[in-house]
Amino acid sequence: MATIKDVASLAGVSIGTVSNYLNHTKPVSREVSEKIQQAIDLLKYTPNQYAKNLKSKLSTDIGIILPSLNDSYYVQIFQGIKSCFQNTDYYMNLAFSENIPEFETNIVTSLLKKQICGLFLVSCQPDNWKFYYDNLISKHIPMVLIDRNIRSLDTDFVSFDNRVLLKDMVESLLRMDFRRIYLMSGPEKFDCEAACMRGFSDAYKNYGMNLDEKYFIQTELSKEDAFRKTIKLLNAEIPEVIVTTSESLTAGVIEGITILGYTTDDIPVFTLGEEHWNLHTHSFSSGSTVRPAIKLGQTASRLLIEQLNSPLTKETERVILSGRKFSSMSQPASGIRVSPKSMRMPEKESSSPRRIRALLLDTPQVHYLLRLLRNFEIRTGTTVEATILPHHFLYETILENHSSGQENPYDVIMYDIPWMPSLASEHILADISKEISSLDTKIFLPDCLKYYSIFSGRFYGIPFMYAPQILYYRKDLFEDPELKADYKKKNKISLRPPVTLKEFNTIADFFTNKTSAIPYGISVPTAYSECLTPEIYMRLRAFGGNLFTPSGQVCLDCDQSLKAYINFVRSIKYAKPDYRTATDNSAVDDFLAGETAMLISYPSFLRDVTDLRKNSIVGSIGYHLIPGRAPLLGGWSLGISSQSKNKDAAFEFLKWTCEKQITNYSILTGSLPATNSSYLNDELGELYPWLPLYHDIYKYTKPTFPPKLANNKVVPQYEIDEIVCKWIYKLLESEIKVQETITNTHEELKELVQKYLK
Repeated sequence: MATIKDVASLAGVSIGTVSNYLNHTKPVSREVSEKIQQAIDLLKYTPNQYAKNLKSKLSTDIGIILPSLNDSYYVQIFQGIKSCFQNTDYYMNLAFSENIPEFETNIVTSLLKKQICGLFLVSCQPDNWKFYYDNLISKHIPMVLIDRNIRSLDTDFVSFDNRVLLKDMVESLLRMDFRRIYLMSGPEKFDCEAACMRGFSDAYKNYGMNLDEKYFIQTELSKEDAFRKTIKLLNAEIPEVIVTTSESLTAGVIEGITILGYTTDDIPVFTLGEEHWNLHTHSFSSGSTVRPAIKLGQTASRLLIEQLNSPLTKETERVILSGRKFSSMSQPASGIRVSPKSMRMPEKESSSPRRIRALLLDTPQVHYLLRLLRNFEIRTGTTVEATILPHHFLYETILENHSSGQENPYDVIMYDIPWMPSLASEHILADISKEISSLDTKIFLPDCLKYYSIFSGRFYGIPFMYAPQILYYRKDLFEDPELKADYKKKNKISLRPPVTLKEFNTIADFFTNKTSAIPYGISVPTAYSECLTPEIYMRLRAFGGNLFTPSGQVCLDCDQSLKAYINFVRSIKYAKPDYRTATDNSAVDDFLAGETAMLISYPSFLRDVTDLRKNSIVGSIGYHLIPGRAPLLGGWSLGISSQSKNKDAAFEFLKWTCEKQITNYSILTGSLPATNSSYLNDELGELYPWLPLYHDIYKYTKPTFPPKLANNKVVPQYEIDEIVCKWIYKLLESEIKVQETITNTHEELKELVQKYLK
């Protein structure tokens, strides 16, 4: 192997002159430069980058940031990079952004601390050019962008011609007389995904056909989101073909197709694939293009090596590679029928020997469950007619259904767990103790049946939705060095997720009144009783107070209650001023919009935040056990109406909702089942790292139940809530003081109890 000494000898110059030429440390004349370059070419000399870096005190670490390894495309890109560097002195540092901008920025910052000498990047920040210019380009640290360009950043870029690949694929499908073709892609802000969308449009345009915008479905580039979007799509329309931009999206699409009773013979799925030796077993898709992703990684490596060797003189390149078209779409081996006209397109049965009616809460988790109903209906032959109602209408409708003597009553009833004692004692819910014996009750959270299902030793329902109170907080604020220092200076304690309710108010005061980093510390929802009562009941539990003794006697008027009410009033002082109109949903909106620093709420209200690690407005969200360590256990159960004429079919529906696979799907929508298995699933835990906290918090939780009196009657919870809220509203309007509020509430609750004792 030639050395720098050999080059100097052949060129007739000193070693120092060769070094100056290679490293651009001192000017070298054009004539001498040509001699040195001729000697390098003849000897095939390659500079010892490792020795060069040691001498200049530069690292030999190379950073590689990919979205994840859940897609074989990125695995092959990494394999291509590894093949070029594994026998060199460079050390590869592989990290994953999960397509979360904050993660990507933090990874780059950490790599820069290691003084990396180069970076491969599949970025999820196409507009963050300044960060990369300031930290890499301006410092002459080589980088190569793969697939996703960063606008206005002058650096090497390599990708496939995804527009042409997608266009050719869709044109082939159009030639086969398919028309309802849907494209499942990632966000349009990524160059590679935008190119696929253009290719999709071009195919239709080339055929002189109009393209409906509904055929474009953008996802978060995860199989989980592809699954969610597929379920939603199939509930609205049955496509003839679905085209995806990656194998991971294909996995989610096929999972959605399969759970609803279809196959890829019914709805073929095509994708942009990779080059594999195993043609028939590497993918579940109906067909795919062939992109040599290993070659893409190798091409990116060549570009980076050229930058490492000539960081100051190499011109930036944009390299677009060609893939190979999928050439056997119409062959029988591909699994695709020649014409969609012959395809079997299953439809829901127009009639069924069995039908049940369900009365359910209007919540996103219920809406998503209903999208899976086809799975239940195909398996059991029972159709479900669902009525969806808001919380405040649901209870009275349950009562009306029972008292009106309807010819066609509801079979399944969804109830808030504090309602169970009243509904059971009034025989509105059917006793299902016999049926429950056929169900393995160990699948549920430990002893949760006593909260969700059991009254007077009998079973009246099964758990459906677990809802513990959780503290959510802005990690970026709580971890900000300046804010932490300021808070400690003012309060003599470190800024952290609050452990006590007093600390909670101190932090709320700090963010509302003592810093301009955010408008308010908290929002307090008090618009109606369903959102106000948890604020009081949670504080009563934390301070050791209660409304009733176990025997049903009123016990509110005590020192512990006074502390709880005073803490509530102080929270109001530090909250966003719209508390009288604030609801649970608006409090969540305030938090996600960056108006508040902390939020105590139930996970079900964070309905659109499936992934708490990313949010475009507030950044990363933290989660913690609530201050006071006394979270209320909220939740909903499914029971059977005592007037149901289809109790067997209704119980089949109840069992279906708590099956392992259905509860796993529920997690993907942000819902929390009351079953153990979903929280112990390793893949779900990796996707949603807050699940262990939600699971562990269960042991601290306790629901609010109305008292069972000496005559075995139960005071309805809604009547208790009305009295509690009536006097708190007077307190909030400054009509009465705190102690008067407690005393008046205490006396009126006593009157209520006496009414039910008669």
